[in-house]
Amino acid sequence: MRKAQQRVAAPLQKRVPLQKSAILDLDRALADVFRIISAMRKENPVATYIKFPPLPSVFSESIVIAAAPVLFGPNWRGRFGGRVCDILLEANDGRGEKKVEVKATGNHAFQELKAKDLRADALVWIRFGRRFEIGSGPIDVVVLDRPNRYIKDPRRLDVNRFEAIPGVKDNQVVFHFESLEQLLDDTESESTPSA
Repeated sequence: MRKAQQRVAAPLQKRVPLQKSAILDLDRALADVFRIISAMRKENPVATYIKFPPLPSVFSESIVIAAAPVLFGPNWRGRFGGRVCDILLEANDGRGEKKVEVKATGNHAFQELKAKDLRADALVWIRFGRRFEIGSGPIDVVVLDRPNRYIKDPRRLDVNRFEAIPGVKDNQVVFHFESLEQLLDDTESESTPSA
């Protein structure tokens, strides 16, 4: 007789946010990839068919986790939200939580908002602009609480269409940082949003 083999489930690997040094390293690596593709496109016309890579979610989500005290207030800390949401914010006093969805875009700033994004307590849109094409540059981080108050259905949009939705421009909070280093350093001090 054969013994029945017992299957032992592998322990779940908990997703861990990148530390500041890893975020900065990944930022430099992304800029390198964009620079290489741009150079290839200049040298070889068929290289225009090579697409720039999407920004890894672990990159943008780790930035939001690191910057949670700046973006949401000093009493909030973030962690990955698993299947529930991108980021789960928890109040330091244990009295509250917020589900946050994170979007990140480069120069074209074109994004798709899905039903899950609209159900979140807050939507964070990191706008990197041209920083990956030129290797550095400012970053805007937009926070919109309760996005389903303004956006009723999933849709694809850019910044102009997003801000043209009634109520969005007046109720979003925009944080402006001259660099990723400033954004991450501001998490150690207090920052205020730009007007």
